Amino acid sequence: MKKYIFSVLMAAMAVFTFSSCEDVPAPYGTPNQPSTPEATTSGTEADPYTVTDARIVGTGTNVFVKGYIVGYIPTGEKSLKSAVFGATGENVSTSNVLIAASADESDVNKCMPIQLSNVRDAVNLSANPDNLGKEVTLCGNILTYFGAIGLKECVWAKIGDKEVGTKPGGTTPDTPSTGKGSASEPYTIAEAIAAIKAGAPTYEVYLTGIVSEVDFYNETYKSLSYYISDDGKSKDMQVYSGKGLNGADFTSKDDLKVGQKVTIKGIIKSFNKNGTDIMEVDKSSTIIKIEGEGTGGEVTPKPDTPDTGNGKITFADDHKTLTLENSKATAGESVSFDFTAQNYENQTDMTTIKLSDGTTITFDANGEKNGTKYYTSGTAVRVYKNNKIIIKGTKEIAKIIFHCNAPYTNKGETVNCDGNETATINFSGKTATYTNVFTGTTGGGVQLRFSSIEIVYAK
Repeated sequence: MKKYIFSVLMAAMAVFTFSSCEDVPAPYGTPNQPSTPEATTSGTEADPYTVTDARIVGTGTNVFVKGYIVGYIPTGEKSLKSAVFGATGENVSTSNVLIAASADESDVNKCMPIQLSNVRDAVNLSANPDNLGKEVTLCGNILTYFGAIGLKECVWAKIGDKEVGTKPGGTTPDTPSTGKGSASEPYTIAEAIAAIKAGAPTYEVYLTGIVSEVDFYNETYKSLSYYISDDGKSKDMQVYSGKGLNGADFTSKDDLKVGQKVTIKGIIKSFNKNGTDIMEVDKSSTIIKIEGEGTGGEVTPKPDTPDTGNGKITFADDHKTLTLENSKATAGESVSFDFTAQNYENQTDMTTIKLSDGTTITFDANGEKNGTKYYTSGTAVRVYKNNKIIIKGTKEIAKIIFHCNAPYTNKGETVNCDGNETATINFSGKTATYTNVFTGTTGGGVQLRFSSIEIVYAK
């Protein structure tokens, strides 16, 4: 009897065991564990990433991101923790903005820092405080920026109804398919200039002209800056940092010849340089067609050697500062700008910088092959022979102080970094023009390498 009862109990336990196992989750299962979030947008122009999705994806080249401009990282700061929500402050950046999924976002951990690059003039809050709270779509590369997932190297942006920059690959949708400025009926240079003066189109157009001068080859971007006109004899329009046939890289200045006829696709605009309006095809244009072999050479002379100047230049004994003085003015209040705090990429071309008080600093190659650049090696702006620096103040300028790199030794010789002794400085009203004049027949003279600048206004 005992054996019978034991047998029944064992059978019951077996049934219970097997039936219970059917209700147990699969081995190693983790019920209730949240799933990894996935992006719901694709990062295309038609379906740009949200800020949330861009942070989820964490990487991408030539992707589109949409959000609202909510603030910026102040000039000189290097951490997202320093973010300012708003459009005002002592150091409103011209090189970055913060975007978020909501226009009233105030949590920096929900924001994305944007390196403005080619679209900074139209988007930055320093020059455009009304952009605060506006929705913007940008195209660039998702990379680490200010220690967080950000968007760098922006080439195109749309804010409101305005588009700036150039989209990667292909034609901007608004490019006309017929009529003037289209592929079938490109603008002449005269027509392009007239279109700019009437209100430059924000989309890419086609134009045809004859190369009158090949000015500068940019090794970093594999691009050429050159001039075109209808007759090939004048510099009516500048093509700034343009690409070659069908968007190919240029390999040298010799890739394009004076006298060749080119059809170009790009953004046309007016650019103010030293008080003069320059008609320009904007950066990253594409040559569609090249006709003829060209004549080679230059049809226009290089700029004349700058005049002797009317200010005083003082070289410090240790060559670590360069001081430019206006003898007719008494020094008063000042403004400074630290180039090392701007997060510039290596070999960034220096163009025009606007300071917090409205003063502008414009760098001009002045006809030379090498124009002024910022180098991370040595962390300084490098001004080459005959390059110009034009400073337009909000009031008369009394003094300018460059904080230069210390002298260094090369092949046993001491090399200074405070410019040529033949340099000149001219003061005229609120404008000061420094020229690193080099009169030698060979070599490049002494570069001016500086990390920061102090501008002292007259009382």
